[in-house]
Amino acid sequence: MKKLLIALFVFTSLLSCKESVKTDNKFTITVTGQEHFPEGAKVEMLRLKAIESPESVEFLKVEAFKNGKFVLEGIVDDVHMIALNVIPADSKYPIHRIMFPLEPGATKIDFTSMKTFTYKGGKYGEIVINTVNNNAEYQKAWKHLMDYKVTDREDKAQHDKYFEYNDKVNKLKQELLAKAVKSTEDPLAKLLVYESGYYGEKDADRDSVIEDLVMRVGDEHRQSKVAMLGVKKRRERIAAKKAVGVGAIIKDFEAKDLEGETFHLAEVLKQNKYVLVEFWASWCGPCRGEIPHMKKAYGHFKDKGFEIVSFTLDNKKEQWEKASKEEEIPWINTGDLLAYTSPVVKMYGVSGVPANYLVEASTGKIIAKNLRGEKLDEKLEELLKK
Repeated sequence: MKKLLIALFVFTSLLSCKESVKTDNKFTITVTGQEHFPEGAKVEMLRLKAIESPESVEFLKVEAFKNGKFVLEGIVDDVHMIALNVIPADSKYPIHRIMFPLEPGATKIDFTSMKTFTYKGGKYGEIVINTVNNNAEYQKAWKHLMDYKVTDREDKAQHDKYFEYNDKVNKLKQELLAKAVKSTEDPLAKLLVYESGYYGEKDADRDSVIEDLVMRVGDEHRQSKVAMLGVKKRRERIAAKKAVGVGAIIKDFEAKDLEGETFHLAEVLKQNKYVLVEFWASWCGPCRGEIPHMKKAYGHFKDKGFEIVSFTLDNKKEQWEKASKEEEIPWINTGDLLAYTSPVVKMYGVSGVPANYLVEASTGKIIAKNLRGEKLDEKLEELLKK
């Protein structure tokens, strides 16, 4: 009987310890400030996946504000970066995004306007977020940027002023994140700062620094797996981009359009003088914003030997199809619905969209990259003038 009581005591103690660990790892995230956003605005909580997948992120919770707040609760096994998006009810483009560490304890984010917030959380959030967010000089620069409005999109002076403010904000942020990295010896804290957007003093060494931090943190952590996946992808992109620089021969690929017809880039080149290979996605605002101008250029130069082959980074056909119909895309419009895991995307080293390559069809040589707006017109006018 005594042995049974001892066994029960030990078993109960183990359960208590296990429950204690869970309690210690509990987190609560509370987001307030609903009054600053349009009615029906919702909050998304998401994070990067630790494995390569067409769906590069996983959603933890998506919900409209309720009674003035949004709450997410759960258990966190390993501290890692997550994202918060506030999105209008009638749109998928965020009004505001915040990257911050998911860590045990209470985290409170209070929006004081649509573009500003206060943050109270654990030790990692204090380092990663508040080193920047609580800095008076940064807040002043951020306010200048947020208050400045470009009223005339054709006015170069206005655009220059906007980018001046934007560059100052980014410069200050990098300086403050550099201080955050130097302020701690905790490898996980340093790794989180890098993942929050710190480029590093020497960008060329960034991957090796992150790899070293990952080893120090321990590769059993989810955070480390995400970081190492990022390093692997970046190295692959750098190697691929070297093979598709200006002067290189364009890499051939085949892909299907929305109707299932297969197109070969090599065949398209044979039928034209110049071909623009364009990477885009339905969810990419700048891509969609560029399409009306591209349509004008296409209409003007198509009969002179110009063609466009677009390749989408969408992973859902309905979204690709909807955007294509809305934009009335007239050129060859292809994809494979594998997003950033697509062999075509990897072959070109595409890390963001929009991205494009102008190819001289007779030689297959890349003669220009990332031509936007008037630059595309000017280049085509120069090449196809008669």
